[in-house]
Amino acid sequence: MCGNTIDQSRDVNMRIRRGGFILGVIVTFLLFIMGGLTSLGQAFALEPRYYYVIYESGEVIHVGYVPFYIYMWRVSSLIFLAWVITYVAYIIKPSQVLDSAGVVYGISYVITHYIYLFTIGAPVIIYPFTYVLITVGKPPLLYLDWGVKSLR
Repeated sequence: MCGNTIDQSRDVNMRIRRGGFILGVIVTFLLFIMGGLTSLGQAFALEPRYYYVIYESGEVIHVGYVPFYIYMWRVSSLIFLAWVITYVAYIIKPSQVLDSAGVVYGISYVITHYIYLFTIGAPVIIYPFTYVLITVGKPPLLYLDWGVKSLR
């Protein structure tokens, strides 16, 4: 009799976790769509942009369309925001659904973050917990690597 109750409890826990993973995948898919529709970069810009920059062979090229690396930056920013909100909600009220969705957001953020870094066109040197972006006409820029931190 007791073994049957334990099996039912495990089944319910698996269903709840599976629901969290499905929720995370659906929201991540919606964030990919929103990445093409939003302009997060304008929120951080001091002046409006009428062109974007692409690096090719160490030269800067100005283009009028949204490059792929900007799209991946937008998507990774939205996913990172979802990851932070999920774990703030998890701290307030722990839930298996939030935990499972947070894992999906963390993995999705790492993937989109590194796709962004490797498609930006500028040389990137990755170190543990940091990376260096080498740009044209400026000294190398050192950044904290949040992609590694979101998996912890």
